[in-house]
Amino acid sequence: MKRIAVSVVFPCRDEEAAVARCVEEARTIFATHHIEGEIIVADSSRDRSAAIATKAGAAVVPHGKDGYGTALREGIACARGEIIIYSDADGTYDLSTIPSLLKALERADIAIGSRLDGTIVPGAMPFLHRYFGTPVLNLLLFVFFGIRTSDSQSGFRALKRSTYDTLALKTSGMEFATEMLIKAKQKRLTYAEVPITYRPRRGTSKLRPYRDGFAHLKYIALQAPLSVYFVTGGILFALGALGLSLNEAGGTFLNAATVKILFPLVGVQMFFVGLFAKTYLHTRFEEDVPFVRKFYATFRLKTALTAGAVLILIPLALKLLGADAGAFDALLVSAIAGFQILSNSLILSTLSIK
Repeated sequence: MKRIAVSVVFPCRDEEAAVARCVEEARTIFATHHIEGEIIVADSSRDRSAAIATKAGAAVVPHGKDGYGTALREGIACARGEIIIYSDADGTYDLSTIPSLLKALERADIAIGSRLDGTIVPGAMPFLHRYFGTPVLNLLLFVFFGIRTSDSQSGFRALKRSTYDTLALKTSGMEFATEMLIKAKQKRLTYAEVPITYRPRRGTSKLRPYRDGFAHLKYIALQAPLSVYFVTGGILFALGALGLSLNEAGGTFLNAATVKILFPLVGVQMFFVGLFAKTYLHTRFEEDVPFVRKFYATFRLKTALTAGAVLILIPLALKLLGADAGAFDALLVSAIAGFQILSNSLILSTLSIK
């Protein structure tokens, strides 16, 4: 496949009101700045978007699949450019910033068009997206991964083809933008932000704020460092164990039922949630997670089930033998923790099957 300089990819679903404008803007930029490029529309539309895009001069890649990330991956798979630029096909992004993105790639592996550092035309971005949704995701990416960005959800980006291949992106929905930043951080790639103009869209929005927002949160939870789960779980478990061991001598805080009973059980569950997340990454997204490989090299379901059964049966036996009433909390925690180990181990053993 003959390589060219730039491929501009538009993920498109039912954008007949705007797709021609996007293609024409890209063609104008190519001509004005003497860029050797191609325009690809990755289409899964049920309206006339494909025909309109073809007439405007784009190469249409029909794929008929759902998902923003899927559309981008389908379009990029057919791209010949040494540099990939992608933008929404709804007319919101001012493509005149393409030369600035290309310039930014001289100093970074990924260039991101920042709406929040640029100009947002009135009516272009809903209030909650601008002042809550995107800032919250920006904060989570910084807290868990050290990613500093003003607009983590921008859909206007440029990256080298070699960078895209290195990232091996797998997500199918709007979380594609979050996955790119996390993978770039993990692989120690660099990114630069370029202020852009963001305009009101043409046509009907396909965004599903709550569903799309939770997709980002779920992916962040999958990729969050194991230490987040293990340290949090360890602290909660230790506080609970301390409260149980000291009993009445532990003071008001440590003697509270929340601390003595709830904390250790939540702590145990946090350990398993971390294991679930990394196991899912390993099986669903086929990521190499060293801890998961080491864990399953030693994990034996029979051993886990035996440990869980012991934690359940010992408290029951002690209760039948007339154990001191003051040990009730510890016996209860042991029994419930045993049930957690039994059930979670069964889920882990199933989840780990590829």
